[in-house]
Amino acid sequence: MLKRRLIVIVLGLALGAGAALILRIVPSPARPQVDVVVYDDALGTGWSNWSWNTNANFGNTSPVRSGTNSIAVDYTQGWAGLSLHTATPLQTSLYPTLTFWVHGGSGSAKQLRVFVQETDGGSASATYDITATVGAWTPITITMAQLGSPGQIARINLMDRTGGDQAVFYVDDIRLLQGAPPPPPPGFTATIGIQAAGVVTPFHPALLGSNLPAWLGPSKFSDATFRARTTASGLTLLRLPGGSWSNAYGWLSCEKGSNQPGASPCYWTWAARPTDFINFLKATGMQGMWVVNPNATSKEAAAAVAFFNGYITDTRVIGVDIKGTNWYTVGHWALLRAAGGNPQPLGIKLWEFGNEVYASKSSTATPSSSGLCQSWAWEDTWTCDGFEYVNGVGSGAGRHEGYLEFRQAMQAVDPTITLAAVGYEYPGTPSDGQAQQQTYAGWGSRVISAAGAALDMYAIHPYPFFTPPTLQDALGNPQTHWPGIISGLRSAFNAYAGGRQAPIAVTEFNLFSVSDQDTGQLMTRAVNMLFLADSIGMAAREGVRLFAQWDLANGRASSGTEYGLMHEDNGYYRAPQYYVYPLWARFGSQMLPVTSTADPATQLSVYAGRVNSVTLSLMAINKTAMPITATIIVTGFGPLVGGAAHEVKATSLNAQSVMYNGSANPSDALSEPPASFTAAGAGVTRTLAPYSVTLFWLQQAPPNVLPRVYAPLMRR
Repeated sequence: MLKRRLIVIVLGLALGAGAALILRIVPSPARPQVDVVVYDDALGTGWSNWSWNTNANFGNTSPVRSGTNSIAVDYTQGWAGLSLHTATPLQTSLYPTLTFWVHGGSGSAKQLRVFVQETDGGSASATYDITATVGAWTPITITMAQLGSPGQIARINLMDRTGGDQAVFYVDDIRLLQGAPPPPPPGFTATIGIQAAGVVTPFHPALLGSNLPAWLGPSKFSDATFRARTTASGLTLLRLPGGSWSNAYGWLSCEKGSNQPGASPCYWTWAARPTDFINFLKATGMQGMWVVNPNATSKEAAAAVAFFNGYITDTRVIGVDIKGTNWYTVGHWALLRAAGGNPQPLGIKLWEFGNEVYASKSSTATPSSSGLCQSWAWEDTWTCDGFEYVNGVGSGAGRHEGYLEFRQAMQAVDPTITLAAVGYEYPGTPSDGQAQQQTYAGWGSRVISAAGAALDMYAIHPYPFFTPPTLQDALGNPQTHWPGIISGLRSAFNAYAGGRQAPIAVTEFNLFSVSDQDTGQLMTRAVNMLFLADSIGMAAREGVRLFAQWDLANGRASSGTEYGLMHEDNGYYRAPQYYVYPLWARFGSQMLPVTSTADPATQLSVYAGRVNSVTLSLMAINKTAMPITATIIVTGFGPLVGGAAHEVKATSLNAQSVMYNGSANPSDALSEPPASFTAAGAGVTRTLAPYSVTLFWLQQAPPNVLPRVYAPLMRR
């Protein structure tokens, strides 16, 4: 068949001229005689359809990978599966590799799970998760070792892994290979088009953020290497004082080093104080974002604003809180800051009301909200109801003040600050109850509807993985993760906020929500570098206003992994994902439309920007093991005269070290220069290294400016 002849030609070319000559002499190529064809325009000999809850059309004519037909797969309910059965089980020692092509159809990318069964009704093998990209064919290669090394194959299954409705997708060219998969071609090409005159999306400085936890302590905050590498990182924003600790961090007691009467306690007097955070921000040039303790009172939070932002001479009264504590004046707390060596205000403009309050424990939540709490909750905060979180609950000294009261008190001290409310990435509906676990009882929609026009910013923590993903799934995730989440939030704002679209802030983010689950230490590897670079680009493209990775440095988990951009237990070693930020920092303040002929989920994702009037930028993320020859065409700009390329690359997705601008151990200041190149006309061709992130500057000649002629002043 035609498909077999194509494979012979590709193999011949891959093996070289000599191999091509042998193929012309041998009348029948060896490889198709020993591989098992499961599907090739029709089911192979001995194979039959054993699918469940699935409509499978084995004679679909469009789209087709090659030949005349493909399989159109239409799941009729969640967890449905395409299942192909052979009456004579095949030994995996003879056929150790499964290959096929999958096309995601239209709509959103399809989330699928591959596994085999050794007998007709036997237990499933280990599973392998894949993503079917919309509008494109993607090659899939899976070894039997990746499926847990089953002894034989009676059924091959491709199952829905969302539990929900997914639109039609397509499968073609299913084979079991006798040996290892054929080697990839030496490289391929991509054409990239930048529309310099197209619609602009802002690229906000706060998209380059991270988190700095108090548990690192004062000595690490003052470490010269840590400060130097933070300064050079390209980060602009640090969220403080650190995750769930924020819900129990008594800022005044921690500043004083002991629990203060009427103030929230400090459980960690050894940890970093507010003054230590101020000193670190000043030393590194970072902007701060402070998470206030929601278990405190609104006036205690207002006093924190005064501590960071107030002037010594400000006599405005903050006053007595609902528990009877006097919080004096703005200047009173400015004097405390000055006593720590910082007489001038720091000016923190971004604030957040608590951390992940939707996950309040029923043991600490109000009785009126405890029925909405989840059994696995982890936060020691006071409500599981988004309505209560915004409006508060109770009266007198026993009242829990909500977002609106905190916002009013804090902005009375500094009207220029923004207070983000804790949201959730899947907002649900206000009527969601305990059964709606995936929305935390409609937490997000309740916050949106209750806050209304007073919602300054909506904060989410959309960690994509709890259990370890495949490397391919991690690489493909940003392309579907962000459009789905942001689209859902936009719809919720339309439904519950009268169409007002509040700014969206991602205040924590990484591959794993729970570090102990990262048993393969993926967060320390190059796969996380590519994943994070792509995630920032997709979040920006979808209109996210703030993006803070978790975290700058953290400490080791029991699994041996580390969330941090730097490893505080190893001389502040810079993990591969650290180098994403110095590249994105050179991207510019505007994102431009860009197209590419490569698949963004599996091959190459690209983002274009404007640095200044004579410089455009292109962020190119090569997710493959092959170099990509990219032809970059620019319209509405130029002609090009040259440019420069900052590059970070790895030898494999599992690599824990990378090369930055050609150096395996760059200086603390990242002073290694980019590679320069020349160009002419509207385009330029560059090679993208395997497993790399490259930031190109594309430059046109500066405009000609006539010199000014100064005539002598004439007096009459």
